[in-house]
Formats: sequence, C-alpha cells, structure tokens
Amino acid sequence: MQAMLEKIVSLVNSSDVNGLKAILQRKGTKRHLHRQLALRLIAAAVMISVFLAVVVFLLEQRRLGELVNDRAAEVVSNFNSQIRQIEHSLNANREEIRQDLQMLLIAGKSQPGAGKLVYVSIYDMQGEQIAEEFDKKYPNKNDVAEQVESIVVQLRNNPIIKQSFEQIKGTPYIRLSFPLYDRAGSQTSFLDGIFEVSPKARKELRGRITRSVFGAIAIVLLTTLILYPVISRLINQLTVLTENLVASNIETLRVIGSAIAKRDSDTDNHNYRVTIFSVELAERIGLKPNIIQGLIKGAFLHDVGKIGISDKILLKPAKLTEAEYETMKLHVQHGIDIVKQSEWLKDAVDVVGYHHEKFSGEGYPNGLKGYEIPVNARIFAIADVFDALTSKRPYKSQLSLETSLEILNEGRGTHFDPKLLDIFNEIAPSLFEQFTKSSNKQLFQKMEFIVLKYFSKEYRYGVDDQNG
Repeated sequence: MQAMLEKIVSLVNSSDVNGLKAILQRKGTKRHLHRQLALRLIAAAVMISVFLAVVVFLLEQRRLGELVNDRAAEVVSNFNSQIRQIEHSLNANREEIRQDLQMLLIAGKSQPGAGKLVYVSIYDMQGEQIAEEFDKKYPNKNDVAEQVESIVVQLRNNPIIKQSFEQIKGTPYIRLSFPLYDRAGSQTSFLDGIFEVSPKARKELRGRITRSVFGAIAIVLLTTLILYPVISRLINQLTVLTENLVASNIETLRVIGSAIAKRDSDTDNHNYRVTIFSVELAERIGLKPNIIQGLIKGAFLHDVGKIGISDKILLKPAKLTEAEYETMKLHVQHGIDIVKQSEWLKDAVDVVGYHHEKFSGEGYPNGLKGYEIPVNARIFAIADVFDALTSKRPYKSQLSLETSLEILNEGRGTHFDPKLLDIFNEIAPSLFEQFTKSSNKQLFQKMEFIVLKYFSKEYRYGVDDQNG
C-alpha cells in the first residue's frame, strides 16, 4: 500500500493529469471488475443450470409417465375379453371379478417392460368400489395396500385417463385410471391400478436425467467461458472510457474552480481548504460516499455563479450598496443555472444553491430554515466561514484558532447547524494545524487523495486489496 501511495504522491506533485488517469485505470479496478463479472456469470450459470435441471427432470418424468401409461394401456388392451367379461359381470359375484383382475395382473407380469401392475380395482359410475386385487406374490404388497387406503379416488363421470406419481417406501409407482366401455361404447365403470416402475426403467430414467442435466450444465458453462473474455474485454474498454471521463471531469472542475477563485481575487488554496474541511466533517458524521461526491463538486464550484456578476460589483473595495448587494445575491441562482446543465454536476446544487442559507431562516435565496437546508450546504457553510476566519486575505490578517472558533460559535443555531458545529469544534484544531499554513502543493496533494478516495474504484478496491 505504501508503494501505491508514494506513486500517487509523485504523480500529484507533478500535477500530472495523465498520471491520475493511469492510477484510475490500474489493475485494482480491473481486478475488482473481473472478479465481480466472474462471480455474476457463475451465479447466472448456476441458476440457469438448476432451472434446466428441473425442466429436464420434469420432462423425463413426464416421458416415463407416458411410457408407463402406454405400457399399462397395452396390458389392458391385450385382455379386452377379460375386461368385457368384467363389464358384463358387474352384477356377478365379487370372487369372479377378483379372479378376472388377478388374470390381468398375471398377464401384466408376462411382459414387464417399463414395469408391471401390482394392484387393480373396479369402480362403478358412482365411484363405489366393486372389487380389488393385489399381486399376491408381490413382495411389497403390504406397502402398496397401506398407500391405497390413504388415496381418495375421484373417478366419477370422468372418461379421461388419469395418472399421478406416487412414492411408496422409496419406490416410484404410477397410479393409472382407465374408463371401461361396453360393446355399445357406453362407459360402464373404471379400472384403477398401481403400476410399479421397473428397476430397468428407473435406471434408464436416472441415466437420461443425469446425461441431460450434465449436458445442459456443460452447455451453460461452455457458453459462460466463451462469453467471459468477450464481456471482460468490453468492460475493460468501458472502464477506461469511464475513468477517463471522470478524471477529465475532475480536472475541469479544478480548473473552473481556480478560474472563479482568481476572478474573485482569491487563490486556489481557498477551494482546496474548504473542500478538505467539508469532507473531514462529512466523514466524521458518516455521510455516504455518493453524498460526499456531491459535496466535493459543490465545494469547488460554490461561487461559480459569480461569473455572472460584473467586476464593478464583484471587485468593489468598499461596502456594497443595498442594490449592489441584491445583485450580488443573484450569483446563487446563476450558479444553480450553470451546474444544472450538467448531469454530472447536478448533485453540486445542494452546495452551490444553498450555502448562503442560515439555520435561523434568515439567509438567501429561499430563506430555508433548520434541516430544510441540505446537509451538504450546512456542512459547507461552517467550512467556508472557518476558512475565511483562519486565512490571510488582502483586506484582513489571519485570526487565531481560538478567536475563529469563538466567532464561529456565535452563529450557533442562527447561522450554523448546532450539532454539526459541535462536531466541527472537535476536529477544528487538527484542521487548523494541518492545513491553514499548508502550501498550494500540499493542499493539492490532499485534494488528489480525496478525489481518488471518492471518485476512483482503484482506491476503494485496488489499494485496499493490495493491503490485504
């Protein structure tokens, strides 16, 4: 980390804007973006794979159901004579019907294929059971019988074949219902059965599912691997363009701020100090980085509207008349009109437009009171007055820290937010010691650190990562 900081200092000392751009584009930013890209692509691949796996499973299960259904229908069809006998013997004794059903079970076992029937029953059109029969030699007969008791059969007046998957003690079964018709084609009853899926069919199903799922995952991962370098390259290009734009915007911000300061017979140092003071106070109260970004822009451009004020008024050495003062106050609206033209500068409006508002409501341009005033404007107001008091100007000498704080605190609750002022009182001695006597170069260095901290992902991700 120390090496990185030394590099930044050296670049800042030379006022090398291209060097600043280089910092903003270094490997830390790219590494972070690549890591984020990889994680998101992996997450997307996992979600797509899971989705495809579920779809494949459901499709294969449906396919198995159709296979079993076809097999069961084949078994039933092969024994039309028995079925017709059953149809016409509903009034016969139940023993005869059970024998017919047993024959159906035995016939189903002769060609197992996808599985075999292990339970069949006959229901009349009112849903009343006429007879049922289990495969007497089926080893899991009791498990099936127990399950049958818990199933509510709804077959009445429904000629459509029904099917549903059942898990009985870990073994998959398919429940099937067939409408039975007489020779005239009229529905007379229902045949309900439980079909055991054969081990062979289960194995084939698992194999198909496994192959399909892994095939889908392989396709997704391959696609991800192909897309990653393409997207990565595009992100790299976008990062360079974005960071170049940010660096250019910041440099333009600094130049405009410098121009404004010089027109007002001030120096760059004022803009640097008020920005530094404002950021220090903002950090102390825990403002979010995106809010502090607006504070930095606003601090640099707080008096940009003075461009619209004539030199006669702006540079007048004597006290302004009431009319001149009203004209001077227009610089706030001029400033708002200027920064609002830029999407990137819109968050500077809070400082540019409201830094002359007072906590008591006696400020301008809108007479906002208390917490109606944006927090960035309340922060900047303290920093601006503190710098004015502790700086040497052509028309005044530098005041001591004690005197400056005394004057500042006279505005508690009238000019300044009392809570913010209490916190500023805590950090003011350190700020006074570090920056009120600093050279332009030293202040510039500090400003560049602030810029890197709040406008560069390199600082937040690259330097921190290198430091571990």
